[in-house]
This record gives sequence, structure tokens and C-alpha cells, in this order.
Amino acid sequence: MKENIRIIRDQVNGERILNDIREITQFNRMQASTGYRQAAERVAARLQAEGIDCRIRPYPFDEKTWYLSHKSFLEWDCQGAWLDLETPERRRLADYQANNLSIIQKSFPCDFSREPVEIVLLDRGSDQAAYEGLDLAGKLLFIREDFKPYMGWAIKEGGGLGFISDYLREVPGVRTRADLYDARNYSSFWWKNTDFEPNTFGFVLSPRQGDELAALCLKLREEHEKDSTQPPYPTARCRMDTRLYPGAIELVESFLEGETEEEILLVAHLCHPKPCANDNASGVGSAMEMLRVLKRLLDAGDLPPLKRGIRVIFVPEFAGTYAWLADKNNRSDRVLAGLNLDMVGGRQTTGYGPLTLGAQPHAAPSFVTDMATLCYDEVKSNVPYLNPSDQVPMFNFFLGDFSAGSDHQVLTDPSIGIPTPMLGQWPDRHYHTSADTVDCLDPFILHKSASIAGAYAYSLANLDRSGAFQVLTKILERAVKKLVALTTDALDQAWETRETYEKLEHSATYFQDSCRDLQRFFSTSVYQESLEGITESFCTAIEDQKDQLFQAYLETSGQEDFNYQPESCPAQYAYVPRRLTPSPILHLEDYTTGNESLTQAYEAYTAKHKLDYTQLRTLELLIQYAMDGKRTLFEIARFVMLETTGCSVELVHDFVQLMAILGTVAL
Repeated sequence: MKENIRIIRDQVNGERILNDIREITQFNRMQASTGYRQAAERVAARLQAEGIDCRIRPYPFDEKTWYLSHKSFLEWDCQGAWLDLETPERRRLADYQANNLSIIQKSFPCDFSREPVEIVLLDRGSDQAAYEGLDLAGKLLFIREDFKPYMGWAIKEGGGLGFISDYLREVPGVRTRADLYDARNYSSFWWKNTDFEPNTFGFVLSPRQGDELAALCLKLREEHEKDSTQPPYPTARCRMDTRLYPGAIELVESFLEGETEEEILLVAHLCHPKPCANDNASGVGSAMEMLRVLKRLLDAGDLPPLKRGIRVIFVPEFAGTYAWLADKNNRSDRVLAGLNLDMVGGRQTTGYGPLTLGAQPHAAPSFVTDMATLCYDEVKSNVPYLNPSDQVPMFNFFLGDFSAGSDHQVLTDPSIGIPTPMLGQWPDRHYHTSADTVDCLDPFILHKSASIAGAYAYSLANLDRSGAFQVLTKILERAVKKLVALTTDALDQAWETRETYEKLEHSATYFQDSCRDLQRFFSTSVYQESLEGITESFCTAIEDQKDQLFQAYLETSGQEDFNYQPESCPAQYAYVPRRLTPSPILHLEDYTTGNESLTQAYEAYTAKHKLDYTQLRTLELLIQYAMDGKRTLFEIARFVMLETTGCSVELVHDFVQLMAILGTVAL
């Protein structure tokens, strides 16, 4: 297996990937848009020209069609947009043709090109009470944070026309407004039912432009307070030539045929505004290179033929994956494993962090994470160390716990059953801004990402007993490291002994089940045999390590013995929730549209928990994953709490109760 990984690695070319990315980033690739469609056609044409089996698959998107638990939305097109400051001075603030990110994507049309409108600075936060008595009707609202808190009271109720925003999402330790003073933030309206949502629009400024406009607004405000004959607000003219209409999304699907019907799936999302190069043209370019390299090597006989097929789908993030899974013709039940490529090419010396690999959640244990790390081990061998027998990596890599945020969270869900790690990159200084350009990408890092992806797909497609043994050793290695870390934390943080025992037991079971997942690859059409013996040997080794570490913990903490007694389940948490949706829910608010009481329930839940849980979306996913129709609410909460930090029984209970109110869970 390792020799084949090296063959693949040595044929990947980062400059080729960069050329593909340059083509892709010519288009404004918003989901369900003409720009996205053009990019999809370019990718398909490029792959077809190289003899790769490739086609475009369209799916209707119209606000009415659902794909599993994901609601579709309208297609959007923008032919042009601009914003000009009119008084007290004239200058252009935003121009879509010059910078696609100078507008809030999916804006509704507007035309105030003949009649100037006033700009009101809302500089006291998003609380409506701070603006009591302020007339917003018919005005452009200049805000300095995310627009969402203003949509109800300021636009729908207050009559504001639209937004001007200089908001730039800051990431502690990674970037501030000052770091990207001339960049524009990627912002978008994500309409799901335009009959109930305010049909508004917005323009995006850089922090520099925003500071200048804010100073001008404050100057006029001060002059007006001194002399009421002076105008209180600056004025602007603007126009937005856009359309929203029933349309479609397209995904590009490529396939390398194997000897059986079993498949390995790779996903890369093709969407995002122009330029958005690392996110996510880098994943698309890397997947394209992987396809061409594998095809050439297979055609030349330099690699043994594929036993399982390799399928690659280039999708609008989330939307395309849900649509592909909902299409019964795709037979997703034949897919044994996946890999999600997301943001994999940033230059690590200029604000881009390591390549990151996200592990599988504990409710969906699998060996695939360890297969990916095994492939990384071979790809990272770049230059000899002082001792020539060792190889030194020339790039950074990080293996982390499961985190939400891209298509892997859909595929990995136990209701779907395609274990899919994500290869990504974080932190990313230019994430979701106009500064995410091709110039920020590194052919060297792109080479590593495409090599890992190609090695992973091919190794899974042709996995044999020798490869299985290598993967089992990686699982054992990771298990021991995690169990040691948990024991160390238990002593450093003075955990209760019962908590220490439960965390070690929970983690050991996760790794043991990850070992046993290998059997799926050896009881099907490729290998009619069992790996139970060798798998259980590794499971026993993990169990032994866990027992030894817990015994050492007891001795170190001065305890001679421990009799485990599980925590009793409070009566109010003894109920068993059962999911009613065929896939994980990405947006619970989709189930509230047009119903005031459901909307209030959702908003009350969000207001209660959003500030207390920084990783709320990930926790909500893990709760859904753990909801197997057998565990009680209390057991679900304990399961998630043993996997993560920062969860609580109260959060799990409130989330499940909300899902029940929305009709997505039965109790």
C-alpha cells in the first residue's frame, strides 16, 4: 500500500492544480446562480477533455422542493450593482463589476439611481431600544456588525430600505479588522421563503471605507445638532440589477470504475463568490488533479486496477450533497467511505494554518480517519533528516476531533452511514473575504492535499489484509495517545474518579468500534472473508491500555480501589427521542417558516443558548448523531458530554424539545 501511495504522490503536480483554480475563480460561484453554472460547465469540460467519465447533474431549486431535510432556495443572478455617495461629497463606495463581494450576495433588486436616499449610522449595537424615536423608514442602514439581528425590527418593522455594512468577522489570534483593512467580508442573504422574508438588499464596504463613512456620518450628526438647518445624514444613490427566480443547482459528477459496485466518494464544494480561491476552489482543483493522476496511472498499468470505484462530486456546499443523497438513482448505499476536501491550498507562511483532518464523531466510529493519517505519513516524507533513514515534513498538519462546517457532517451522520473525514485548513486569515485570492495559494500545499486525497481514495478502493493491519496500528497509536491525554487531564484538572473512568471507557469503546468498522470492507463483494481475529486482537490491546492507565491513575491519586456506580437518570430526562428526518438538520429555522409560534420557540431557544455555547452547531449535530431511538435523553447528553467539553444536559433537553415542537423528533 505504501508503495502505491508514493507512486501517486510523485505524479501529482501543484502547478497544474493552480492553473485549474485560476479558471474556476473567474466566476462568481454563488449557489444556484448563473456564475456557479458556468464554473460547473468549465470543470466538466476540463475533465471530459482528459477522458474522465464526467457529467453535470441538475436539480430543481425553487423554495418548495426539499432534499431530505434540506429546503431548496431560489436561483439568483446579478448583472450589476453600485453604490455612490452623493452628499456631502461624491465618490463610489461599491461596484459589483469591480468586486463581486461589494454587495451582500442574493440581494433583491433596487433602483435609487435617480433619487438620493439618506444613510443612517446605527452605531449603538443591534438592540432596538438603543434607537427609540429614530425614523428608519426609507433609509439605508449603515451597520457595523452582522445584518441578521437587524432584519426584523429595522427592515421588516422599521421600514429600512437596505444595508450598508463594513462588518468583517474577526477571528481571535488570527485576524482583526486592521489585518484586512481593505478587504470586504463575504456576506449573503439565505432566503428560504421570500413570501415571509423582507425583500431587501445590501452593500459591503471594507473596514477602511467603513471608518471613513462612519466619521462622515458622525460629523454631519454633530453639525445638525448644533444647527438644525444642516442635513443630519449623508445621502447616496444606488442600483442593484438582480433577480431571484425558480431555477436549479448543478453538481459535477466524475467516476473511475472499479471491478465491483462498491464505491469510495470524494466531495469538494465548487461554490462561493469570486474570487474565494482557498475556499473552495482549492478543494475542487485538488480533486480534479487526483482524478487525472489516478486515471493516467491506471491506464498505464502503473497501479493495479481499482477493485472499488472512485466517485467525485463537485457540489454547492451542503445543498448539492443533500440533493445527491436524495436521488435514489445514485445508490449511495454502495458507498463505503468518503473524504471531504475543503480549503486545502493556503500558503502556510502567510496566515494559513496547518492542513487539518477532522476525526469521526463518536456516534459514527470508523477507521477512515486513521487511513487518512496513514496516507499523510507517506506524503509528508519530503526531505532526509540528518539521519538519512528519517524523513522530515516541510508543512504543518493537525489531526483534530470532529467539527461541523462542511459536507462531511451530512455524509457522516449515522442516518446516512458514509464515514467521511474532512481534509481542510485552519486557521485561514483570508477566510470569507475578498482577500482570498489565487495569490494566497501554494502549489506545494496543493500537491500535498491532492496526494493525500488520491492516496486515501485508491487505498480504500483496493484495501487488503496487509493494508488493514497498517490501519489497525494507526488506530492503536491514536487510541493510546488519547487515553494518555485523558488520564493526564484527569490528574491535572482533578476530575472525579467516576468521570475519569467513564471518559476512558467511552474513548476506548470508540476506538474499538473504529477497529471493527474494517469488517465492512471484508464481508462484501471484494473480499469474502473475516478480519474478526486480528481486529479483536487490537481491541484487546486498547482495552489493556485503558485498564493500565486507569490503574495508574488510581495509584497516583492515592486510591486503592474503585467501584463504579453510574449516575442515576433524573425522571425528567428518562424519555427516548427518535428522529423523524432522514438526514441531519442543517437549519432548524427551515421548519418554522410562516408559523409565528414555531418561530418564537426557535428564537427563544437560540437566545437562551447561543452566547453560552461557542460550538453550538457542532453540539447540535452530535446530539442528532447520538439520537439512535434507543438512548434516553440523559444517555444522549452523557454520550455527547463524554465526547466533548462545554455541553450540558439542559442544552440537550432544550434542543430535543425544540425539535419535537418543530415535528422533527418523536418522544
